[in-house]
Amino acid sequence: MTASTSSHSRPLPDYGEPIVLRQYIHWRRLIGERVQIRQHGQIIRIGTVDEAMADSTALWIAGDAVQPRTMYEAALGIEVWTDIPELSDRVDYRMASPKSSPDWFRKESQ
Repeated sequence: MTASTSSHSRPLPDYGEPIVLRQYIHWRRLIGERVQIRQHGQIIRIGTVDEAMADSTALWIAGDAVQPRTMYEAALGIEVWTDIPELSDRVDYRMASPKSSPDWFRKESQ
């Protein structure tokens, strides 16, 4: 199963509930998600993100019955819109050492 054919875990909105789309900047996080591709304010394609460059310079929309797999580039004015919220770039980490680990972890690792 590829990202473009995976099942989505997000629940669908209730009937009549508005869907709020947002411009998404970090394209790599959208692999497997359904998006709108816009250029100069016009919707030019709706599809599933198949792959994306780590630096968000380009992405590929999976092919379907009507259109082939297509690459879109940010340099050409492409914007990606979706209903999932943009995640922060904050990186969370914690140094691990025997002194900072919980008792149950120290006992199992000895």
